[in-house]
Amino acid sequence: MRRFLISLGVFAAVASAVTALWAWLGRPVEMADVPGGRFDCLSYVPTTATGHPLMGPDYDLPSGLIERDLETLSKLTDCVRTYSSYGVQAGVLPAAAKLGMKVLLGVWIGTEDKRNRIEIAAALRVAARHPEAVRAIVVGNEVLLRREMTGQRLAGIIQSVKARTPLPVAYADVFDFWERHPAVAEAVDLMLIHVLPYWDDPAPRSVRAAQDGVRATVARARAVFPDARIEIGETGWPSAGRTRGAGVPSRVNQARFLREFAAQARTLGVPYNVVEAVDQPWKRVPEGTVGGFWGVLDADRAAKFPLSGPVREWPDWPLAAGFSTALCLLFLAGLSMSARTVRPAAVLKVGLAGGATGTCLWMLAAQVEAAAIGLLGGLAGVYLLVLAAGGGVLLAAQAARMPLIETLRPAPLGEVLEGLRRRRLSHEQVLGLIRWAVLLPAGILALALAADGRHRDFLPLAFVLPGLALAVLTWRGRGARTGRPEDAWIAVLLAVTGLLAVDASGNLEALAWAGTCLLLALPGLPAALGELRFLGRALAAQGQGNQGQDHGR
Repeated sequence: MRRFLISLGVFAAVASAVTALWAWLGRPVEMADVPGGRFDCLSYVPTTATGHPLMGPDYDLPSGLIERDLETLSKLTDCVRTYSSYGVQAGVLPAAAKLGMKVLLGVWIGTEDKRNRIEIAAALRVAARHPEAVRAIVVGNEVLLRREMTGQRLAGIIQSVKARTPLPVAYADVFDFWERHPAVAEAVDLMLIHVLPYWDDPAPRSVRAAQDGVRATVARARAVFPDARIEIGETGWPSAGRTRGAGVPSRVNQARFLREFAAQARTLGVPYNVVEAVDQPWKRVPEGTVGGFWGVLDADRAAKFPLSGPVREWPDWPLAAGFSTALCLLFLAGLSMSARTVRPAAVLKVGLAGGATGTCLWMLAAQVEAAAIGLLGGLAGVYLLVLAAGGGVLLAAQAARMPLIETLRPAPLGEVLEGLRRRRLSHEQVLGLIRWAVLLPAGILALALAADGRHRDFLPLAFVLPGLALAVLTWRGRGARTGRPEDAWIAVLLAVTGLLAVDASGNLEALAWAGTCLLLALPGLPAALGELRFLGRALAAQGQGNQGQDHGR
């Protein structure tokens, strides 16, 4: 009876704690409303999961999709911006014209002259049929940013288009490139400047400071080009993806940025376009996870947040709290069935491990769902979830002092490989295999983040529980039989590259990743120190040998 009461008390305490945590994470956040519930303009590219521009201009779309999308968007705006007028996307302007909407009609310009001529001809053709719906023809999008042509060449293309249409002609790019190429500004009727605080370099602003950055960019543009007609061609904030500096993608931050921006837009006195109308998961291929989540609507055309009233980061937080609580109960039930007598401290540790595992898994599942691309991406996501769950189970097993875990030490990599070769693994080799199944993907990801992390996600949630479990094994003197070079160098790799991935002192996600890497490196640090001492002695001996040869000469 005493044991049951202890378990019940622990369960109640942990369940209350995780529920309180999720209630806080899912709390309603107050922010400004979008005036009239409408945006000036929204970027729109008609796509589905199986049809998008990476497949070429004539990708497949369900019949009537553009019309249905624009019907939905007409409730949010009177204008859409496109990026091409060739192939499938040529259908946007006529559909918008039927609804009385305006279009910033895009012409995709790049390095290929033949393709440029086709794009321009298609845009002029469809614009001539529906001139009343065209706000401007946008000849090129971030061509200068991509370094695909010189400013003089681009200005010449723009001027050639102007000679063939009475409609206003524009170009769109980040303001820095307008400033570097004044010939382009002189060629257009309308300057579309892109103001995307999340992508600011070298230090993105936080969402709270982002509006100051927008105002500063607009003021700078007006000062440099006082006679130009200026509009904001793109502005927005992502709802998912990696943190950059102080810029944190999230549902609440996206809603806060867009709603606050729309509320102050009239005081800026500049028309604007939000990127974008609908999430574009295909953009995760060139831009990483963050590229797919700039939409006001998700890929299923459902609103991601309301345009007025409070917004919740985790609207399904009661389900998350229930899942975390259920994991706590499951872990405690496992403890009850596997051990006859346990100390109250062990019960508490197991309950906490269950609650922490449930919380990590729920958050990680949302992250990998957003990031997973195709079958391989889905399998990788499942692998990460298994790692996190396994780490939680290993922690709980250690807390419960299970006999098998108490007596085992993870085997070194060489023994693990030998066991795999023989197709027969001992318990210690299985534990060693689990250890390297955690360390190898963590090391690869850490190296990738340090070398080129702009479009890669941090994944501390996948590795923190396994890292903690392995560190506890080491702390209790039952760690892997380290001292091997492979243990040393994976520890060095994780410790160094984890820290190198931190792009700003205020980037909490990057700091959490660096801390997780150090946690994973901990069991191999003694071996790493031994390797470094060995290298130091070898270098010193080599230096003395070289000096001796010099004296001999």
